[in-house]
Formats: sequence, C-alpha cells, structure tokens
Amino acid sequence: MRINLARQPLIPAFLSLVILLLLALSHTVDGGSVPALRSGMSAEELPIPALGAWLEQFRQDNNGWAHLLGGLMLFFSAMTIGRMTARLKLYGINTFISMPLYTLCLMGLVRTEWWFSGLVVSTLLTLTIKNFCYSFRNGFSFDSTFRGGMYLAATILVDPKAAPLLLALPIALVQFRRATREGMVAIAGLLLPPFTLAYLNWALGGSWIAPFQLLYRLFMEGEWLTCWLELSLTEQLFGGVLVVLNLLSIILFLLNSYTLSTRSRHTLFYASYLFMLCTTIALVPGASMHLIAELAVPASLLLPVLFIRIRSSITQILYPALVAAALASLYL
Repeated sequence: MRINLARQPLIPAFLSLVILLLLALSHTVDGGSVPALRSGMSAEELPIPALGAWLEQFRQDNNGWAHLLGGLMLFFSAMTIGRMTARLKLYGINTFISMPLYTLCLMGLVRTEWWFSGLVVSTLLTLTIKNFCYSFRNGFSFDSTFRGGMYLAATILVDPKAAPLLLALPIALVQFRRATREGMVAIAGLLLPPFTLAYLNWALGGSWIAPFQLLYRLFMEGEWLTCWLELSLTEQLFGGVLVVLNLLSIILFLLNSYTLSTRSRHTLFYASYLFMLCTTIALVPGASMHLIAELAVPASLLLPVLFIRIRSSITQILYPALVAAALASLYL
C-alpha cells in the first residue's frame, strides 16, 4: 500500500510531531550569555526587566523546567495549527501535515541560545493568527479580535524586533472584513499588555514611560543581518530552502485559489502576507533569532499547499528530503 505523505491522518502526524519534538529538545543549546535585562536603564527606573531577557534568565536558572515548558509550548502550538487547518478546511482535503511541518521549521531555533523565549514568541504568534482567522464569520467577533490584538502585543513585548508585525493587525481587519467597531476592540486588546506593564512598573516605584523607552532601545540597537550571520552554514541553507519552498507554495496557492472556499482563501492570503512580513523583518538591524520562530507559524500553514498541489511522486521525495535537511541542520 502506497502512503500519501501529503494526506497525513491525525495519528501519523501526531507521532511524527512527538518524535521531531523530542529530537529538537534533546539538542538545545544550554548555558550561553543572557541579554541585558534593562539595556542600560537603572533598576530604580525600571523594576520590571525586559521580558525576553527575563525568560532567558529563567531558562538558565531552571533548565529542566525550561525544557518541559518549551516542549509543552511547541506541542501546544503544533496541535493548535493542526486543529485550525482541519477546522477551517484550508486545503480542501483532510490532512494534518502542518503539525510536523511546524516542528521542522523550528529545527534551526533550538540551536541558538534564545530558544526558550523564541518558543514563547512562536506560541503567542500562533494564538494571534488563530484568533484573527477565527474572527472571519458572519456577525461580530469582538472576542476573537480582542484576543488577537492582545496576543500580538505580547509577542512584541517579548521580542521588540518584531514591532513591524503590528501591520498584522490592520491586514487582518481588512482581510477578514471586520467592522470599524471590531477594529477599535482589537486596538484596545493591542494596548492592554504594554499599558499593564507600564502600570506595574510605575506601581513598583519606577517610571511609567520606562518600559516604552526600553522597547524602543531594544528595537533600534543591533547591526544588519545579525540573525542570519549567527546561523551555521547548514542552518542558513535549510532556511533558504524553506523560504524558496514557501514562495512556491504562495505561487501555487495564487494559481489555484479559485478552487478553495472563501474562508480558506482569505486565511491563506493572510498567512502569505505574514510570511512576507516576517521575511522582511530579517532586514531590520539586529533582527533577533526569534525571527525563525515567527517564520515557522505562517510557513507551516503555507507548505502543505505545495505538498498537496504537486505530484504525489514528487511529494514522496521532497518531504523526506526536507526532514533530512532539518535533521542535518540540527546535528551538523
């Protein structure tokens, strides 16, 4: 019996996810340097440190708990993406291939020092996309748009270099045809996390505006292409392959978009916009390694289009080759 890898049922996809997850977490980089908690600001002015740096400090102090929580976040994000693709029927067939593909896209992340905060960023972005995609329905979707804006703001608080992802909010409101009042609710959700952080910092005796100053400093500092230069040659090659495959997926989606339902079409358009936006963030000076985690989410939604639309015989070769390339970037 010939197995069609593009039409993976839930059980094989789940087992592939678990195996890849264990392999990824067994090759994490432990130790390493911790980024500055306050980026030159005093503890009196900023009692609450930068969230990304605090998460990496937690990873160094509690390595076992960090691995457990990191595995749970990776598993939760992959299952969320798989459930979303099945519920929205994105590809016109029943497949859960997006679950192992999400883990494959993250193989390069675990080889960096900032892998734990990167998994937090990826989980928050997954929840952002899920809520915005679920908002596309008849009637108002105040709850989904509010949560989408809130998770988006939390993503940027952990990784200030992801500030260009703020464009994901207006893109979602336009792409999913949300009303003006829903847009105001989404903006309220977007403002809630940073203003809550500012209030807590002020309540602890610090400056009310200091968290915003810290986010600006973290966004502006750094050199060009830092993210890619920190990767090994195999990781750079694997990242380049992923970008090319996702561009091919976008082209195939555009050529066959008329065969999809309206909801699937709008969701994949949104994933395409986010992928191009995340790729553009790579050009931001000092772009963090969290970029890999951010790219993994839209990439795992787009790659199944390629595997489903091309010939089955090519998929039988391309998918194992992608797995082999991911393992090579992990071990070499």
